[in-house]
Order: sequence, then C-alpha cells, then structure tokens
Amino acid sequence: MHRLILALATASVALLAVTGIASAKDTERFVVRGQDTLVDAPCSPTGCEMQIADGAFHGTTGSGNYTGSLKLDFTNTYPNGEGGLCAPFRADIVLGAGTPDRLAIVVWGDSCQDGAGNPATSSFTGAGVFAVKYGTGAYAKAHGGGLFTSTEDAEDHERMTLIGRIAR
Repeated sequence: MHRLILALATASVALLAVTGIASAKDTERFVVRGQDTLVDAPCSPTGCEMQIADGAFHGTTGSGNYTGSLKLDFTNTYPNGEGGLCAPFRADIVLGAGTPDRLAIVVWGDSCQDGAGNPATSSFTGAGVFAVKYGTGAYAKAHGGGLFTSTEDAEDHERMTLIGRIAR
C-alpha cells in the first residue's frame, strides 16, 4: 500500500510539472464523474480501438456529454495475478461535446481484467493519469491534469472518475 501511495504522489508531482501548473493557488480543483458505453471495434494482435458512446458527466465543471476513443496496447500485456491480463491504454476524451465550452483531455494508464476467463465477457478496472490537451470557450486557456480511474462491467458500461487540478 505504501508503494501505491508513493507511486501516485510521484505521478501527481510529475504531472503537475509536465502540465505547467505553477502552484495549487493558481488552479481550481477538478472532479468529474461520467458514465458511457465502450463500443468495441475489430481488434488486431497488437491492440483494439474502442469508441466512447453515450457519455454523460457531472462534476465541478457542471454537467454535459462527452465523446472519445480508447486504444488498448496488446503488445505490452502483463498478468493481473488472477489468471487474467492487464494492458496499457491511451484515451482521448472531449468533455462538453457539442458545446462551445469543450475540454479535451488525454488519459494514459493500465486496464486490468477483473479475475480470469474470457476477456470479452469480463469486467475491467482502469487506473492512470490525465492531462488537458486543449480547451475552447470557457476552457480556451485551460491546462492541468490529475488522476483517472474507471470500472467497466461485462456489458461494456463504463464509469470513470477524474480528480485533479486545472487552471483557466
């Protein structure tokens, strides 16, 4: 547990340095929770790309819809310790899709199968970090980032949480 806390703290400090956030006083807390459906696309031996459909979020930025895509990297899978697999992923998400006030973020991390069995009928847990790519309207000068978690059930319904800081 101590290693996990140290790893998360180190990742947060590194993310703050990369995203250019000078100090906590220059930022606002950013918490977003969302629900969506991951739409599978044909996979190859090297990975899968999925579309994020029917995304709806709420949080410190208000509420709205979101869209995006997620790419799983099968060339770097590793065991989950329960007979299943984990794989690195990268996702591009646009919060506020279809509005003038959009916030585009990039997420990267790992997604792990819960337990063993057929991945097509399994649930998954994901963890990683996110960074603001760009914004429009009220978020035109936004930058920042934080932590990302998600759970996906066997029917491809996902719940995600973003917790961090952004500056506008």
